[in-house]
Formats: sequence, C-alpha cells, structure tokens
Amino acid sequence: MTAPKEQELLAENAELRLRLEEAQETLDAIRSGSVDALVVGDDVYTLDRAHATSNKLRSDVLAQMEDAVIGMDREDRIIYMNPAAERQYGMTASQALGNERNVLYQEIWLSTADQVEATESLHKNGAYRARTMQLKHNGQEVHVESAVTALRDHLGEVNGRLEVIRDVSERHRAEAEIRHAQLTITQRERQFSTLVENSPDIFARLDRQYRHIYVSPVIERYGGQPSCHYLGKTCESLGMPPELCERWNAAVEEVFQTRSDRSISFKFTTPANDERFLEARLIPEFAEDGSVESVLAIATDFTDRERMDAALRESQARLRLTIEAARIGDWDLDLRTGEARHSARHDQCFGYAEPRADWSFEVFMAHVHPDDREFVERLFHQAVATNGEWHFECRVIWPNGSVHWIDAHGSIHQEGGQPARMLGIVADATSRKLAERALLDADRRKDEFLATLAHELRNPLAPIRNALEIMRLSKEPQAQEKARHMIERQVWQMVHLVDDLMDVSRITQGKVELRRERIDIAVAIQNAIDTSRPLIDARHHTLEARLPAPQTVFVYADVTRLIQIVSNLLNNAAKYTPEGGRIVLSAQEKDRQAVITIQDTGTGIPAEMLPRVFDMFTQVDRALERSQGGLGIGLALVRKLVEMHGGSVQAKSPGLGGGSTFEVQLPALASASTPESRPSEDRDSPQAGHAQIGPNVLVVDDNVDSAESLATMLALMGCQTQMAHDGMEAVKVAQSFLPDVVMLDIGLPLLTGHEVARHIRAQPWGQTMLLVALTGWGQEEDRRKSQDAGFNHHMVKPVDLETLDKLLAQRKLH
Repeated sequence: MTAPKEQELLAENAELRLRLEEAQETLDAIRSGSVDALVVGDDVYTLDRAHATSNKLRSDVLAQMEDAVIGMDREDRIIYMNPAAERQYGMTASQALGNERNVLYQEIWLSTADQVEATESLHKNGAYRARTMQLKHNGQEVHVESAVTALRDHLGEVNGRLEVIRDVSERHRAEAEIRHAQLTITQRERQFSTLVENSPDIFARLDRQYRHIYVSPVIERYGGQPSCHYLGKTCESLGMPPELCERWNAAVEEVFQTRSDRSISFKFTTPANDERFLEARLIPEFAEDGSVESVLAIATDFTDRERMDAALRESQARLRLTIEAARIGDWDLDLRTGEARHSARHDQCFGYAEPRADWSFEVFMAHVHPDDREFVERLFHQAVATNGEWHFECRVIWPNGSVHWIDAHGSIHQEGGQPARMLGIVADATSRKLAERALLDADRRKDEFLATLAHELRNPLAPIRNALEIMRLSKEPQAQEKARHMIERQVWQMVHLVDDLMDVSRITQGKVELRRERIDIAVAIQNAIDTSRPLIDARHHTLEARLPAPQTVFVYADVTRLIQIVSNLLNNAAKYTPEGGRIVLSAQEKDRQAVITIQDTGTGIPAEMLPRVFDMFTQVDRALERSQGGLGIGLALVRKLVEMHGGSVQAKSPGLGGGSTFEVQLPALASASTPESRPSEDRDSPQAGHAQIGPNVLVVDDNVDSAESLATMLALMGCQTQMAHDGMEAVKVAQSFLPDVVMLDIGLPLLTGHEVARHIRAQPWGQTMLLVALTGWGQEEDRRKSQDAGFNHHMVKPVDLETLDKLLAQRKLH
C-alpha cells in the first residue's frame, strides 16, 4: 500500500472516531436532558426542558428494567437499546444503533396464524403481545415474550415501534416440563383408570376417617351396588360384619401410623350368599408434606385358589391318612453300594420312632426274622438277576424284640443296561396278618361250633328215640312214665340250646329290651341256684352259697336276665368241674358295687385262653371225648347281659387244674332306693281246671304229628278242637267250625299261614277270631309280618304250656 493512500485512510479513521465521540456525547447529553436542540444535517430538532425531564425519567426507568427494550424506526433500524437489551444480546447500543434488528436476532414465529394476528393487532390497535423464538446473532435460540407498541410522530403517524422483550426460555422449559409431567400424569391416570376398571381386583381409597373416597366398578360384582354407593361411607355404614370392620379398620390405621404396607385376608359373603375369599394389600399414599393422606386398598379374590388349596389340602390329608393307616414307607436301594435312601415311615415299619441313618441292605436283612431270611434273600437275587419284581411278605424283629410283619414291593431301575437301583415301598402288615389269623381262627371256631351244634342236637335225639321205642314196646305205666319224663327232659334241653342261640342273635342286633326293676340280689341268686341245682346235683358237686341277708343288697336289673347270668356261670362251673367238686358262690356289696363271685375246683383255664373265654363259640377244651356239652355261647351271653346292665365280668385262673373264678360286678342301689320299676309278670303256674270247657280251637299244621299232638294237648286242657293240614282246608274248616282260636302254622302248602290269616280277616265271621301264629321263626321281622297279616299273637315252637294256658284263659273271659 502506498504511503499517500495510507495517510488518507488514517485521516478518515480519525474523522470517524471523532464523529463517533461526538455522537456519543450528543447521545449522553440527550439522555441527561442538557440538550435543548439537536441539529441533524439541515434539520433542527428542539427539545424543551419538560420533555427533557420526562425523557430523563423514562431513560432511568428503561435503564433499570430487566426486560430488553429496543426501539426501531420504520425500516426496522435500531434507534434505541436499554442496558438490559445490551446484556441480553451481548452488544452495546453504540454498536447496534442504526443497524437493522437482524444484527441482534432473527424472529421466528411459532405459527403463521400468530404472526398474522400480531400484525393485524399492531395496525388496528397499535400494539400486540406475542410469544416467538429468536435466533440470536451468536447462534443461540431463545424463547421470548414480546410486548410491541407503535411509535408515532407529532402528527400521529407511525414512524417506528418499541419492543419490550423478555427471555422466557427457562419458563418455557419449565412449562414444557410441566406439560410433559401433566401429560405423563394424565397418561398414568388414564392407564390407572383402564387398569382399575378392567382389573378383576377391587381398588379403593380410604381417608383418615376410613371413608371410601374411590371404589373401582368391579365392586358391583361383590356388593350388588354401583361404586358410587360406597363413596363417603365406612365399612360400618355399609353394613359389613362387625368382626370384619374391626379387623379392616385396625389394618388401615396401622398403615396410617407406620407409613408402610400391610396385608389382610378375609371372607366376604355376597348378596347371592356366595362366600368369597379376598386378600387386600393396603398401600400408604403421601401428601406433599410427607404425611399419609389416604390408603389405597387393592383386594384380590383368591376364592378359586383357596378352594383348590382346600381341595389339595383335603387330598393331601386323605393321602396322609391313607399312608398313615396303611403304614406305607418308601425306599431307594443303590445296588452298587448297598446303601439305601428311606422315609421315616419306612423306618417305623421296622420299629424306629426316629429315622435311622445307617440303613443298607445288610441292615435290612439283619431285621428279617431268621426263619424268613433265606427265602427273602433268594427272591432279592432272583429279581436282580431277571430285572423282575421283588415282592414278598416276611416277619421282622423290632429293636424291642417284638415280631411284626411287613409287605414289601421293589422294582429294578437300570442305568446303561445294568441294574443300578431298586425302588420300592414297604407297609406294616402286622394288623392284616393278625386279622387273617383271626378270620382263620373264627372260621375254625365256626366249624367247631357247627360240629358241636350237631353233636348237642343229636344228644337229646338219641334218648328221645329210645324213649319212644320203650313206650311202643312196653305197656307198663312205670316204663311209660319214665320214657315220658325222658322225652320231656331232652326236649327242654333242645329248647334251651335254641333259646341260647336266639338270645345271642337278639343281643348282638340290639333287640333285647331289659325290664329292669329294683331286685333283691339274694332272692335273684337263690332262684338261679334253684335253676342250676339239677345239674349240680347230677354231678355230685358241693355248693356253698354265701349270700347277703335279704333286703340288704339291691340292683336295678331285669330279674330274668340276672338269674340267667348267675345260672349260666353256675352251669359252667358244674360242667367243667370233675364230679364231686366244690363250688363256692358269694355275693356282697363293695364300693357301691354288687359283687357276685363263683369259684370252682374245676379244670381251670390256660393263661392264653383267659382273654378269649368270653368270646362267642369258645370252649377251653373242644375234644369231643371230653366235651361237657353246650355250644360255647353261655359265657358270651353272660358278658353281653352284664354289660347291658352297666356292669363288668372277668375270669381268673392259675392255669390248668387250678380251678376258675368268675366275678360279676353290677352297680348297687342304696337299700332305701325305690327307682321306677315295671311290675314283675305273674309267674304263677297254670291253675288247675283243664277239665273245664274251654274255647273252640282250630289247629292248622302240615306236620300231622305236630297238629295231632297239639290238638290232643288242647283237648286235655278242655278245648274243643279240629285240625287242618293245608291253607285251603284251613279256610274251609274255619268257615264251618267258626273257632274261637286258630293256632296257625306259617309254612303251609297251597296257602301260607299269612295268606290264610288275611282270608279269615276278610270275612265277617273272621273279624273276632283270635289268630295265633305258630312257627319256628321268632325274629322281630317275623313277628312284624305276622302282625301285618292280622295275627293277634306270635308263638315260637315248641309251644310253652304256661303261655298257651294264659292265652286260652283270656279268651274264655271274652
């Protein structure tokens, strides 16, 4: 560059600096109000002092404003900037004045509509407010809020505008964050609402007074009311059960106090009476100050799960019960090492209350009974060799030395084609084995009983046949009388056997009704002695009776059954004591018990038989050549009858050859006691007078001997009789004979006895006849059938003469 040119530029620069300084001084003078007039070119601008003062005030205000204030002329050239504008845009007023606003920023409208609206407002109203974005000269983008006012000259013409600009970027960001947060909250509330309204769970909010401030719609399924019905109400005001209200309120209060979650399970019954099981989680909801302002309850219906769990628990309980009852244990034997895994139940089958740690095949075999070891081990090796099953029953010896039975089953499990393990189960079979033995013993006793029954029934048949032969062959009155007595004795022996059997059956089925009354035990025992005296005397025994004084010891008992108890024990002592023995019978009151003791010098009872001596069909010695008669049911009857009276009976014996002692204990009554009792039946024997004229009797039996013998006996009792031997004949004879009494067998040909009775009752002449069923069947069901057919009485063969005599006597009175 040439020197002259350089000199020219330096001079020019100095002039510009001078002008700039003058302009700055002028501007300062204007700002201070010390200038009255301003000459710009050929134009003169005068400034009065009032305006100057006002301008000074405005200048001070503008200088102190935090918002940027920018004045622009009609061409958007900057004519004013306050200090805030300088700070906001990083440029001094001297740098910016005279330049277009782009030197500071570019304005970016957020929407065309906003720009059009602002422009129209400026033209129409001379001002507008708007939010825009500004791209500052340094490249920074900011959000601003502008208040724009038109500047007018003294003629009112618009010659520029004044903008007050506030940087709202931080506020914009905050608002954006707020909007985002609100959007998120709205979205979450919408999601919450969608979740709650479609969830099967019940959502509810409760305030500090336990009132419902929100309840989800699903509540209607349970309470039958819409959710709005619950708002503002507590559990109590909703009519919930008091116990549930108390538990619920306590749980909610705990959440308020502890500021932590709680859970509560409860049952709820719907209006449809459907019981539901629910589990609620109670969650605290916090206010801005950190306090719990409400509790959110989320109740889940776990009824199906509870029912399944209940079913599972029941199934598991049944399984446990089955396993417990069956005493089943499981085991897993390692065939390579001999070690075994085993359950506690497995060990219990071998007598261990606690599991044993060192179990193995060798330990198992050591528990097997020595007599069973060989075959158990042989079966084991056979199963391993053939990959088969190991199934066996054997005896095992428990640690206490007792012998028990087990039932075991094992299966081979292979690994790599070789036997590796044996899996199995084991059960205690002791009870089953004992039951099997008991069944075998019962079956054996049944066979022995049947053989004894046949023997006992044949015994009286032989003398009866012999007596009949004697009566046929001998006409001597003495022989006839002796034979008759023989037959009578044997018949009653057979009746006694049958009665014992019937008594056992009725007692076992609970069909025996005791006719209890206040009984003097000394009198009852004396009657029992009289009953058993013939057998005692026949075997030449000495009987010593040590009885209390009359009217001192009383019991509340059925006198007939009490006599039967004592006589059965006496008969038992007489039969099992060798001839010429001694029997001692004593009775006394001891500790409010009437104690009856019968002691003999008989064969005695082995120790192993003592627990079974009162069992049905049991005899100590069944050998036929030593049988003393009877069916082995006498002592069983004694025990059942004693227990029916609330007493007990026991047998004692030192063993074979040492005799036996039987002791009966019955509750004793105080001597002054007078309990309710039924009057005892009249036991007087039939009165004489059979020769008197009795009622007309029709005897119907297809067994001619039975019919004829009964008719003959009735004739001897003074009755007029006729006979019939089948059902059709019975109806015809009854119509022609018109008897007072019909003794009618049930098992008849042509028409049964029941059918004959119905035919007779259907006729006018048969309405008042006394119909007596005569049969060998005496069960309760048989008596009911007779009553239904129209019979007045049901008598079991053979006919008891005393009972028949009373029946006929009653008929004669009519």
